[in-house]
Amino acid sequence: MLGTWSAYLRDHKQNPLVQPTMSCKNENSSRLLHSSIKLTRLTSKKTAMLLETYKASQGDSTDLICDMQMDNVPESTISGQTISERILSVYTRLKEFPPHMKTVMEQQRDFNPPTNPVAEGLNMIMTHVHHTALTVNCLLQILQPNILISEPAERPTGIPPAQNIFQQKAYGCTVLSRLQELLSKAVQEQKSLRRKMCRKGTNKIVLRCKTMSMV
Repeated sequence: MLGTWSAYLRDHKQNPLVQPTMSCKNENSSRLLHSSIKLTRLTSKKTAMLLETYKASQGDSTDLICDMQMDNVPESTISGQTISERILSVYTRLKEFPPHMKTVMEQQRDFNPPTNPVAEGLNMIMTHVHHTALTVNCLLQILQPNILISEPAERPTGIPPAQNIFQQKAYGCTVLSRLQELLSKAVQEQKSLRRKMCRKGTNKIVLRCKTMSMV
């Protein structure tokens, strides 16, 4: 798995994920949703790969480390009664994770050289999550143009100022595990939105939705 992840990092450096600056108001909603699902699914897949690499780098006590319950880590749960509320919940959760990922990345650089695959991977996944959150934000602006979005703190709150090595490793595993769970759920929430949009569309839109659902 370490070799697979290292190969992906090399490919990512040569062909980085490019997310052009978008004007949400001018975006076609079905096209934007299609792109958002693809991007979220990609981010989920790469996060799962990084999690396996992280586990492989922690030594013999990996299972014990990753089974440890950690407080002050964002949850992967998505709340809300309406589809707009649930997409907003996805966005809020996505924005909560990067500060924690940055903390884990800093801890990993203390454990290993700065060029280790886990630290590099965390930096790359942070970019993916940022782009995913931007796209979901655009979806929100289309769904609810006047919705009020509160941004979380730039730095994680409540993390103990000092953690021993075991706690730091468990913290990193919890962050990546919950992020991957969130991304998987985010894909399903956006698919639910797509089904709802397709049911309300014209025959032409429905035909396009059928094609999109195959991707």
